[in-house]
Amino acid sequence: MERTEPFDPVRRLAWTILQQVAGSADFIDIILDRAFSQAPELSSRDRAYISETVLGTLRWQGRLDAFIQQALKSREKKLDSRLIQLLRLGAYQLLFLDRVPDSAAVNESVRLAKAVFKNEKIAGFVNALLRSIARNKDREDFPSFQDHPIDHIAQAFSHPRWLAERWVTEFGPEIAKELCAANNRKPPFTLRTNTLKISREDLREQFNASGIRPVPTQFSPEGLILPKGLLPAEEGLFQKGMYFVQDEASQIVPHLLDPQPDERVLDTCGAPGGKTTHLAQLMKDRGEIIALDLQGSKVRLIEENCTRLGISIVRTASADASRPLPFRPDDIFDRILLDAPCTGLGTLHRNPEAKWRRKAQDILRLQRIQRRLLDNVSFWLKPGGILVYSTCTMTREENDWVVGSFLKSHPGFELEDLRSLVPSSYRSLIDSRGFLRTYPEAMTRNEDYRMDGFFAARMRKTETTEWEYGKMDKEAKV
Repeated sequence: MERTEPFDPVRRLAWTILQQVAGSADFIDIILDRAFSQAPELSSRDRAYISETVLGTLRWQGRLDAFIQQALKSREKKLDSRLIQLLRLGAYQLLFLDRVPDSAAVNESVRLAKAVFKNEKIAGFVNALLRSIARNKDREDFPSFQDHPIDHIAQAFSHPRWLAERWVTEFGPEIAKELCAANNRKPPFTLRTNTLKISREDLREQFNASGIRPVPTQFSPEGLILPKGLLPAEEGLFQKGMYFVQDEASQIVPHLLDPQPDERVLDTCGAPGGKTTHLAQLMKDRGEIIALDLQGSKVRLIEENCTRLGISIVRTASADASRPLPFRPDDIFDRILLDAPCTGLGTLHRNPEAKWRRKAQDILRLQRIQRRLLDNVSFWLKPGGILVYSTCTMTREENDWVVGSFLKSHPGFELEDLRSLVPSSYRSLIDSRGFLRTYPEAMTRNEDYRMDGFFAARMRKTETTEWEYGKMDKEAKV
């Protein structure tokens, strides 16, 4: 009878999750939540360890791969994708987890290799390679930053080379390095108070009473930053609908739209419902919000969040906002929010897997989608109405160029300068063209500035042409 080598099931689950990330388009938080819901026996310590190792491996994948390549005798050697993930997981423990002894990181990785591959030769290879990394982990053989800044940033700060090259070109080597360093730090755990149920100060006091000491966000009037993360599904205030987990930059966008009670608002890419439910808060849950999303499962997520937060004015529909929408020709809106699908390059500290999924060509591919979305949804805005276009990326092609191209082809719209519209507390976030721009924290050298990279522009519809109404008549489904 063959003897089974014991292995650590927690490490195996971490490895399994990395495999799932590599084969899925889902965000890492969704994959982690799904894995944890399927393993209720995990302790909070086990979940924390899995989150740390999985997210850390994704953040530092480029650097880990550089160490793995240095340890390989043949640089051309092709490795099985499952083996690569196992080596990355082991290398992350060696290079970044001081509390895990090198011997434990190596031995547990070897046991896992035996369990997964059932091959002594592979297990021996894992043992030899990780021991080589352990011996040489203080010897960083990266290209010189002064002589080869792009290659240095790509390897030492773990970013795909095309992205390092782009940011060095756009921001200069020093800022590009700081930006990539910021992407590798753990993001703050930020939440938005549900002011329909509780004030920010009262919510803060309730957290204080339970031993958690949150601090108010610098810009958002509803935000709190917690000193450490929570498991919201297991936390009582979350279950009671007192807050929504949401980055501070994302909380600012609905304020730019500034919806009023009793208005009619369209949120065209609404899932998972952060901005949708925030709009409802600002409207005091009076009026009507139509929230769309392409996928039915994501529409259900909006509905679940509305139920938890006690919001009644949101109606949902599964629809592609780049195609004819199911509205009557006179079914127009006071305000429209287009939080467009984008490369997400402003959120890499939260979604490190996106670094490795995105390609340079995605920027222009998504730009075309963004323009179609803007063209389409703008028809449903009433004259005098407000349209806010936002993304969570920092590329000019997806931001300035999309807005500029739209305004050039739609003379019935005008750009509004946000500097003249927002509270004074926001004005440092508005650039000279009147656009909202936020950046990952290290680019600002401000310790209190802890946000994702966002862009937003606000436009007003000054007139509606006969051509637009004719197109709406032709495309609308009555």
